[in-house]
Amino acid sequence: MNDYIVLIRRKLSPDAGVDVMHDLHEALKIHQAPLVFFHGDGVEATSAIAAGWAAANPAVDWCMCRTSLERRSAVDALPASFTVASLVTFYQAVLSASRVDSLGLGGTFASGSDPSEEQSSTRLLLDVGYAPSGQRQRRETLEMALGAAALELDASVLFHGDGLAHLAGDAARAWAQVTDFGLLGMYGETPGRPFGSEIVVQNVNAAQAARMRARAVTILIL
Repeated sequence: MNDYIVLIRRKLSPDAGVDVMHDLHEALKIHQAPLVFFHGDGVEATSAIAAGWAAANPAVDWCMCRTSLERRSAVDALPASFTVASLVTFYQAVLSASRVDSLGLGGTFASGSDPSEEQSSTRLLLDVGYAPSGQRQRRETLEMALGAAALELDASVLFHGDGLAHLAGDAARAWAQVTDFGLLGMYGETPGRPFGSEIVVQNVNAAQAARMRARAVTILIL
């Protein structure tokens, strides 16, 4: 059972985000059973940290998303300390973790929870605040949502700022498999202006979005 989870969904380099990486390194040392899960563009981050971190943190479960890895034929072979896993593995770990950090394309966030509280482990908010650079990023963001839906987690997706681009144009139709069956709550933060999309989402203003974040036990910045 993992008490600390880190989701990495963006590329990293040894000299990028020094403060963030230092904080992450320190957090790995103080928890008993950490899991670092690489998904999407994050699977290209391993070469930057594997050499030193994996060797220095033998108690950490280093996991790479199988599907994300298969899409990137240019990624080097996995270091010996890494394993291949699915989003189901990731979300099942999240349910028991006391802290979840995410290093996503939309930013960085630390989220604490108390798994002993009744139903606390299922209040999950997927925060989408970045514009996808291509179809692959669109698909992998949707996969994060579908993974939560597959486990029937009490989860919602909040699109805001540049993240509203996921709901624009023909490419947004892929989200219909979520909205048509009501698998997850779908929200768009659109302060002061109307938002039109082929995908039916509930519009919220900045104050309502802030309340959603405050109520969420775990926030994943995608």
